Amino acid sequence: MSMQPTRHRNASAATAAGLSQLLSRGQALHVRGKEIREIRNNIIVLERPVEKVLIMPHRGNSVFAALAETMWVLAGRNDLGWLKTYLRRAPDFSDDGQTWRAGYGPRLRNWKGVDQIEEVLKLLRDESTSRRAVMSLYDPAVDFVESKDIPCNNWLHWLIRDGRLHLNIGVRSNDIVWGFSGINAFEWSVLHELMAFWVGVDVGEATYFASSFHIYKDHYERAERISAAFRPIYCYDHGIGSPKFSTPWRDFGKTISTWFELEAEIRKNPDTTSQAENYIKDQFLKTSLEMMRLYNGAAAGWDGGRIGEQLAKMPATDLTVAAYEFFGRKHPDILKAIPHPSISEFFARYQEPATSSDAATIVELLAAVKSLHKRKDAAYGTAWKKRGEFTSVLANIARKVDRLAQFNLNGTELADESAIDTAVDLFVYAAKYVLFLLEHSDVCWQEILPNGSPTPFSDHVVNFDWLLDHMPEQVLDKTPIKETINKIIPAFEEMHDLAGKSSPVERLRTAIKFKDISFALIEALYRLDPQKLATIR
Repeated sequence: MSMQPTRHRNASAATAAGLSQLLSRGQALHVRGKEIREIRNNIIVLERPVEKVLIMPHRGNSVFAALAETMWVLAGRNDLGWLKTYLRRAPDFSDDGQTWRAGYGPRLRNWKGVDQIEEVLKLLRDESTSRRAVMSLYDPAVDFVESKDIPCNNWLHWLIRDGRLHLNIGVRSNDIVWGFSGINAFEWSVLHELMAFWVGVDVGEATYFASSFHIYKDHYERAERISAAFRPIYCYDHGIGSPKFSTPWRDFGKTISTWFELEAEIRKNPDTTSQAENYIKDQFLKTSLEMMRLYNGAAAGWDGGRIGEQLAKMPATDLTVAAYEFFGRKHPDILKAIPHPSISEFFARYQEPATSSDAATIVELLAAVKSLHKRKDAAYGTAWKKRGEFTSVLANIARKVDRLAQFNLNGTELADESAIDTAVDLFVYAAKYVLFLLEHSDVCWQEILPNGSPTPFSDHVVNFDWLLDHMPEQVLDKTPIKETINKIIPAFEEMHDLAGKSSPVERLRTAIKFKDISFALIEALYRLDPQKLATIR
């Protein structure tokens, strides 16, 4: 199935949504002897790729493995003797147990003598609007072989627009657990930040194009638990950011060699005082060394008290938050007295018992709306548009808007129609109006619906379901319901005023905006009282 791009704030949000989508819509098939669920041609846009750490219940990821592999790649390495200290399963993906033959490190830093990072920097510095800044990771000269290690990420393309450096990643095969959320979103985020610093621009969006976006059967059960428990609570909303990278490109080679020398000393004896401060001033590189020390100390037998003492000395960054979460799984007391106020505040919010609203997943809401629409569509057919855009379509929408306005005014509901009933009906009409406009305009419908969508668009439940499944993420900022309704009223007036006299593109833009606000109201009402879900009719 071909997908339209899905936009997400960060890797955590994209992971939660991706797991849910794969479980609900992924095609089951067997590849290389294993069952997977797959979505073809999946496109994920990360609006804030630098928000790279995953703090998600049941995910069980290791920030230390992700950080170690990232540094290993940046140094141009592919030897497993070092990496397996932090990523124990690394040899499982090697043909000889010694190296990753298709490791990204040598391909980025020394492709037949070419350092692709250096060459791309030259391109972007010489011409900021260049479209030629490509890094290749797949080598047809050596990769058409039978091997455990064929590069999954095939190319990186860098593009500076509007003062921001955007990164596009082409992936032939993207496992959401061990690939996308396990390492890819983290390692390319770090490289993204480094490249932006070296070029002198801000970090832009990261877009992943995956031909095969999938999950293995072994991870189905965990995926269900992760997606069900996920709440959009991020350390980044508590004044916590990433440690800043500040090493000039001309010094990077020497500095990263020093980093590995210091790491070797730390690994040999994590109890010794780190000498990083004497050799490295870069906050990101210093913090990452301290992360390695923590990991090796724990491996050497540090107890929870010692780990907590060392964490207390770390700066309040996202890496430190991830370390607290990692060690807190085995030593829960570490999370009870965190000396960093911002980190303590984050974990207090993160560990709050889920309310009934939080526990009820968005999947349930989507399923209820789909069920209601399918039932009413079967009963009423095309009556909602029978007499045309003004007499039927907009009139139906106007009636629901007016009922919500009245509800906002005095708080009363009709005896046979609750506020959530009205909100769901409004959204259904709004979504069908978008499909209706696609039928009656020259707008390229492939930008909104997938290829092969049945026509007329507004007559088919599958098209409505597609729009619903691809709603943009709503910001759960506790906006009062009255304020949400107050956004709906002017949005409808704008849409109504443009009907019949504005360009198709403009009319469709306002209809999509109205649809999205309508869904925000459903979600707000639902989260206020999930039990009402069972009453909609």
